[in-house]
Amino acid sequence: MRSLLTPKLLQFLINQGYRYCLSKTTCIFGPDANVCIILTPVKYIPVLRRLPEKYDTYFKITEEPVQMADGIDETLIIVDLSTVKVEHSSEV
Repeated sequence: MRSLLTPKLLQFLINQGYRYCLSKTTCIFGPDANVCIILTPVKYIPVLRRLPEKYDTYFKITEEPVQMADGIDETLIIVDLSTVKVEHSSEV
């Protein structure tokens, strides 16, 4: 599942223990955006030389993605949530 990046979603990911986001940037030709950035949250620090093939780089989740969550002109920021595992607390 993919979702637009929002400050609320970003805070949720941070609270779940995600510390980095793998990133893929592509050019698109949409009415509202020229660039699409897809972020995939991960809990481990990626090795830049050994990134999975479909990614360009990575970011620390508390740095660049925080700025992205506020919006970037003509840029679509999407979070790939297919690998996100939600941890439930046992608190009642």
